[in-house]
Parts: sequence; C-alpha cells; structure tokens
Amino acid sequence: MKISIITPTFNSEKTIESNISSILSQTYKNFEHIIVDNLSTDSTLSIAKELYSKNNCSEKLIIISEKDEGIADAFNKGIRKSSGEIIAILNSDDSYFYFNLFADVIKVFTEKSVLFVHGDILFKDRKYGTNVRRPLMCDLSVAMPFNHPTMFFKKEVYDNIGLFDTTFSYSMDFEFVCRLAKKVNMKKLGYYFDSNPMVTMKAGGASWKNEIKSIKETKTALKKHSLWNLKAFYHYVLRIFRTYLKKIFGKIGLNFLVKFWRKFKWSK
Repeated sequence: MKISIITPTFNSEKTIESNISSILSQTYKNFEHIIVDNLSTDSTLSIAKELYSKNNCSEKLIIISEKDEGIADAFNKGIRKSSGEIIAILNSDDSYFYFNLFADVIKVFTEKSVLFVHGDILFKDRKYGTNVRRPLMCDLSVAMPFNHPTMFFKKEVYDNIGLFDTTFSYSMDFEFVCRLAKKVNMKKLGYYFDSNPMVTMKAGGASWKNEIKSIKETKTALKKHSLWNLKAFYHYVLRIFRTYLKKIFGKIGLNFLVKFWRKFKWSK
C-alpha cells in the first residue's frame, strides 16, 4: 500500500525541515510527499528539494506551486494529485510525525477492515504547557471527535464523501467529519492507534491563531448537516466562553490557571 502525505506550505522555511525529516526517517518507503505551495517567496521549496535529493529519493517529492484559495483548496489539490491508497495531511508550519509509524499504520489497514487510523497528538505550547492530547471520541455536538493531523484515510473515503469544503477557512476538517458521520459508523470503521502520539503539533497554526473563528465555523458545519441542537448550542457557548476567558487571563497575567486546567484535562 502506498501512502500519500499532503503538506500545504507558504513561506515555511523555518519549519519545513522538521516536517520533511519526520517523513524521510520512516522505514516504510512506499510513500509520496505532495507539497502544495502557495507561491512561497522564501526558501521553502529549495529546502524541500535539497532534503529529498540528499536522501536520494527526489522521485518521492511532488511539488504543486501555484496560488490557492485557502487551506481547504490546498488539501484538495493534494488529494487530487495523490496516487496512494492511503492519504494523510501534515501541515508544514506546526506538525511533524512523532515516530516511525508508517509501517504500523499500514499493518492496521492490512489486517483490519477500517477506513481510517488516528491517534494522539503531542501538543507543544510554550505559553500554556505541553500535553499529550487524546482524541475526544465524543459526539459531534460536543466537539471534534478526532485529532485530524493524525488521521490516515483510505483514498476511497474521499472518493465517496467528497473533498474539503472550500467555504471553510479553519474548520474544514470538522465539516468533513460531519459528512463522514452521516455515511458510516466512525467508531467501528476507525482504528485508534494508542501506543504513542502519532504527530507533534506546535501551537501557532491557523486554527490556533483564529480560535474564535474556528469555533464559529463548527456551528456553521453543524447547522449545514442538521446536527445543531440544544446540546450543540450549550457546548458552543461553553467553548466561546472558555476562549474569551483564556484571553482575559492572558491580559491580566493569569496564564498559569489555563496551564493548570490543561494539565488536569489531558491527564485523565
């Protein structure tokens, strides 16, 4: 089975090396890396080409360099270009694979009848502390059930469900999972890989910087798919409140309270 890794980039010269190195270090070599670049003006692409050249596998690198219409559009370009049976998305600015996991992921797909594999994230945040974040595995009305950066999908999922909705700027992954939940039993057709965090993700990505907008887009997605109800309203208001409270704590020097809460939450 071939794995297609899709990485959107834009002026990512400071972070692209860790992203690519985590792919090149995999012992399972049947993969391709599709970089969808939004016309970077820095050294992003030259660094990528050099790293693959040094490892004598330039043929595994595919570069699409053209103007895109946002993150969802970049995801879709990569998916259309992919030739692998398995697809994963690894953003360039904040993510890299935590360990040598490709072989284990392929083993799951080979031995089990699942549509996707997912797992934990090691979330690095200098401001609020580093935590291992497990997928919530909750109802969609509560929050995103999975850690999207860890999700490896069979390509047939995109063939059957469709690509990402480009009207969403930050929560296109949540909207996609809403569509998926209407078609399949995600608990039965998803495999939770729990031996290690699958991906390291650093605070500072698009959704992190635009947290309120991202939360509001989840409301839009729930309404679009007739999943908006009293329970969804309650959790939506709660998330908005917590986010604004976090901002207030930051302004008055009480970040340690947020750090304490996150440590408590993710230690369960």
